[in-house]
Amino acid sequence: MASITIRQNKNGSVAYVVRSYVCRDVNGKAHYLSKTYTPAPGLNEKKIQKELNRLSAELDRKAKVRTSMDSSQRFRDYADHFLQRKAITCSEYTLHSYRIGLDKACAYIGHIPLEKLSAKHLDEMVREMNAEKSQYGMPYSASTIRHIQTLVRMTLGMAVREGILDTNVADSDHYELPRSEFKEPVFLELDEAQGYMQAAMEEKDPKIRAMVLLYLYTGIRMEELCGLTWDDIDFENCRIRICRASVYIAGEGVITKPPKSHSGTRVICADPAVFQALEEYRAAKEKERIRAGERWIETGRIFTKRDGGALIPGTTSAWLQRFARDHGLRPVTPHKLRHTYATLQIAYGTDIRTVAGVMGHSSPMTTLTIYAHQVKDASEKAARAMSDMLSPRPAAGTI
Repeated sequence: MASITIRQNKNGSVAYVVRSYVCRDVNGKAHYLSKTYTPAPGLNEKKIQKELNRLSAELDRKAKVRTSMDSSQRFRDYADHFLQRKAITCSEYTLHSYRIGLDKACAYIGHIPLEKLSAKHLDEMVREMNAEKSQYGMPYSASTIRHIQTLVRMTLGMAVREGILDTNVADSDHYELPRSEFKEPVFLELDEAQGYMQAAMEEKDPKIRAMVLLYLYTGIRMEELCGLTWDDIDFENCRIRICRASVYIAGEGVITKPPKSHSGTRVICADPAVFQALEEYRAAKEKERIRAGERWIETGRIFTKRDGGALIPGTTSAWLQRFARDHGLRPVTPHKLRHTYATLQIAYGTDIRTVAGVMGHSSPMTTLTIYAHQVKDASEKAARAMSDMLSPRPAAGTI
């Protein structure tokens, strides 16, 4: 029977934590299924109790499935168990990504018992995914399919570790994941980047001007841009601290998380033009806040919705597309401007370790892998420069 405890949230509201016991593992550690329920403001006790009863029954049913978990269980049931276990250690954003990927996998193999799942089923899943279209009307990308295959491998790997399966049919000994195709980064040439910079300086909307210059002069990620607060901007020393990212999760809204990697937390320098644009934008935003009055939501973020609320990061991509169209420029995404920044830095001669640090890459090897072609070009230019400096030249008038 599920237990219910009451918890006080930081904002003063009341939440109910519903837990149902599953089992103890080989180390004697108890495992539970849990669900937190926060009633909507003004909901009466009768409706609250009805929802708690529903959640209790649902968790008890799932716990019963887990208690009798063996190799005859469907992949779909065990995938739920996998997500429950991962919820203990994974971030909310990572767990959301896992859930979406496994939901897609379950559409193809969810009905198959664990003990009957084979590499043939995984091949059929991939073939069907290649023949179908995603919810956006586009074919599934190779990276999406590979992500789903990796999640299936992780799920079955947990089943092996828990003694439910003897072998993982999705691991490298039985099934080979297709190699992901490497795509050369797409970026703007120098003259195009200069065109974007010039158009930004002429842009009348201070918000758009600040956004474009930040993308051009810092190589910042879209999620990091939306995570910036005014406290992160050092106007005096022309420095920007990047220490958080905003991500959107369907059904939950915009949440805050750390940057993509440990190296993602960093302080970078930028051109004074960026800070001039930010100063002008801050003044315009203050007027916007005054106009909104009591409707204003104070988040401290630089880029927000009109009422100050958290901005979905993808919105800046739409702003960038509109900016390019208005100024007659080749449309690009925020990530392509990030590639442009790195490519121009390498072409200019900035060392890879410095570029990796500014980009927030986990290591310089990441930078070398992504921008191998650009590094090769820079290396050839350096070799020619050394040849020009050191190679002897015939004296004037000699043959």
